[in-house]
Amino acid sequence: MIETKIKKPIVVTSVIALVVVILSTAYFTLLLPLLNVLYNPAKADDNENQPATIIQHGDDVLDRDDPFHRDNAENATPDPDATPDPDATEYIPEVTATPDPDATPAPNKDDGFDISEAVRVHASEMEFEPGTRNVLLLGFNPEEKLADSIFILNINEKTKVMKLISVPRDTYVPHAKATQEAMKKYHYYYLPGSHKINACVYVGSTIINYVGGKFNNSGIDYLCAVLSALLPGCEIDDYVYVDFDGFMDIIDIAGGVYVTSPENMYTVEGELAIRKGRYKLTSREALFYVRSRYRLKPNGENTGTGGDNFRKINQANFITEVAVQLFTKENMTLSKVTGYMDVLKQSVFHSITPAKLSTYLPIGVDFANKEYKVLAYVIAGKEIDPFGDHASYVTLD
Repeated sequence: MIETKIKKPIVVTSVIALVVVILSTAYFTLLLPLLNVLYNPAKADDNENQPATIIQHGDDVLDRDDPFHRDNAENATPDPDATPDPDATEYIPEVTATPDPDATPAPNKDDGFDISEAVRVHASEMEFEPGTRNVLLLGFNPEEKLADSIFILNINEKTKVMKLISVPRDTYVPHAKATQEAMKKYHYYYLPGSHKINACVYVGSTIINYVGGKFNNSGIDYLCAVLSALLPGCEIDDYVYVDFDGFMDIIDIAGGVYVTSPENMYTVEGELAIRKGRYKLTSREALFYVRSRYRLKPNGENTGTGGDNFRKINQANFITEVAVQLFTKENMTLSKVTGYMDVLKQSVFHSITPAKLSTYLPIGVDFANKEYKVLAYVIAGKEIDPFGDHASYVTLD
């Protein structure tokens, strides 16, 4: 029997860290030889209980007749056969952070990079121009096979524009009928959250054993296929994912990072965790910042004004602000480079072969020379409840 329990998600972000290192190493030649031996793809799934292979292509991964497909969702009603778990509740991360009481705001530094703050857009407004490169960036929990932070880095080498696009982890996936039947067979179909896009790696690798992608990894290939079907024109060229430990270690090696918070952020105990303004954060404080979905009052009470969009905007802003800090000579010393390499090998996996490095070389050089403009986007979605279980789904439009 396939294990079907959905564990509490650990939301991990800053997967841009590896991409920053990959691109910067093209500029800092010290790392280039090392990266040639660091090709570290995600391992192919080895599951003795894998069901029969399902081969699907393009839009075939989605069921266009699904009542909650974006073309039909306006008048859709919850599945009457659903049996929601009455004990299912949304998880509030148990992450603590205590700011330095003597900390003073860091000055707003003009680093010369042209980077915008994240803005919300509809999926239909996102354009993936022909000839551009798309790198899938994942904050990933390999044990649970949940990709809880999903970004697409769209690189236009002609216009010198990078788009950092945040995809809601709650995005509803109207799986193809064959996939739905497999999910029902293995008692996964009605579990709260099982139809979210962040569960696609699990569905593709453990439920259907998806075949048809280019990365030789059924879970990641299935997620890429779903993204391409939901976002027309978005064909994934490479992927990078980093786990919880990698996120923490990279920030620790860098000695902390400066982050601009738009407001004070509190724990559920009512303790001040993040101060409003630009402060230097430790890895634990940074993790709290990117995982916080709830906007809490000083007494710990939920204001009800937070949500995944609130978190995604903070995450996108965090990535663009931190990326340029990792991209410094101070962070490319031999001792720090050695530390980065150890982290990358243990906690970061990617599809960038040594042969592909040459295609990223001019991008890295131009980015290091501040020739790229970076635009950050958060894709907005319409809230839906396809199973009546209040699992916080959204449909893209």
